[in-house]
Amino acid sequence: MFYIAAADVKALYPSLCRDTATKALECALEKHSNFNTNAQKIIVKLNEICLNNVVTQYGDQLYTQKNGIVTGDNHSVSLANIAIHYILQPIAGVLREAAIFRRFIDDIIWIATSKLSNENIRQALTSAFANSGLKLTFRQACTADKEGEVEFLDVNHCIITDDVFGFVTKDFVKPTAEGRQFINGKSHHPLSTFKSILFGEAIRLKRLNQRKEDYLCSLNRLKEKAIRSNFPLDMTNDMIAMASNWAERLRAQKAKRKMTHKFGLHLFPT
Repeated sequence: MFYIAAADVKALYPSLCRDTATKALECALEKHSNFNTNAQKIIVKLNEICLNNVVTQYGDQLYTQKNGIVTGDNHSVSLANIAIHYILQPIAGVLREAAIFRRFIDDIIWIATSKLSNENIRQALTSAFANSGLKLTFRQACTADKEGEVEFLDVNHCIITDDVFGFVTKDFVKPTAEGRQFINGKSHHPLSTFKSILFGEAIRLKRLNQRKEDYLCSLNRLKEKAIRSNFPLDMTNDMIAMASNWAERLRAQKAKRKMTHKFGLHLFPT
């Protein structure tokens, strides 16, 4: 029996206390850098100046943000990543109760093998983030329930009874991404650009979809997206047909050399 749970921080960037961000940066520089004490203080001070003096223009008006950190600013993602790591450090022992625990900035997922360890992790996370003035939202599914799903970024963990682990992975499309398009196929790009897009997307879908039937459904959605984007139809059909025959999930596709020769793609070696 597995408990699959995911957590997101509510409005991380505007809610993150600047004092917490500063302390996290000080801790990171002290433990994980070779800068001397004076250099560390200079970096921390520069960070404070940047946070306090970011100017945003909306229409004809200029604004400065007094609380939190500015979403999309040059170093906001790095600072948020450091801050979340700092928040999690005191509960590292509890987090080790998970069979798997992973984080991408403020998106967290873990798999626990018992109800007790799952609740311990959930309560520890809630408390740790609350101490820094942050709130979490949780999503959870258990293989014992024989139904349910938990999405994490572009991966969906779906409970299914006929799998040895009780769940499989599929690709996940956010509701806000439905109907989206690639760059227009009628734009002045070389044909290899559109082929590379389909090739890269097909590899991503192959790795995310554990079962072949789910992968083939995802390829059909990829084909529809390419058609909406005005990709050349013959090229799209050829690429989808080739990708549908791939066998490997987590290794470089064996068809890579053949495709490179056939379609003239110039791809980075793995």
